[in-house]
Amino acid sequence: MNFFICSNSVLPRLRMELAYDGRFEFMKTSHFYAAIQNADVTFSMWDDHDVLKISDAPCNIVLTDQDSCDERYIIEYAWKKRDTKIPGQYRGRFTITFKDDIYEFNQVYDGGDLIMPIYEDLTIFIKP
Repeated sequence: MNFFICSNSVLPRLRMELAYDGRFEFMKTSHFYAAIQNADVTFSMWDDHDVLKISDAPCNIVLTDQDSCDERYIIEYAWKKRDTKIPGQYRGRFTITFKDDIYEFNQVYDGGDLIMPIYEDLTIFIKP
């Protein structure tokens, strides 16, 4: 996925929705959404030379505006001006750290880190 933002800008915010790839059973139900509300979500970003530009910055968990019976959440990172100061191409990653275990159909998924499953790598372009 490609994301474009102008240098020294804070908008648009970076918003991502989890990919339902079928690898994790707990992601198929509302149990995941209950668990993510009690999780820490962070964003990190690296430049072309693997120099860390943003390290584990906190993210927001936002209820989507979908017309659905199920509540769905997206993850949102609010840029700071220093984040977008230097134009270039960057790689981004979201990490979810669950504070509690997730219980689903007599299975327990241990709390801990989950690198956010997305369909493709996140590339951020900061334009001059």
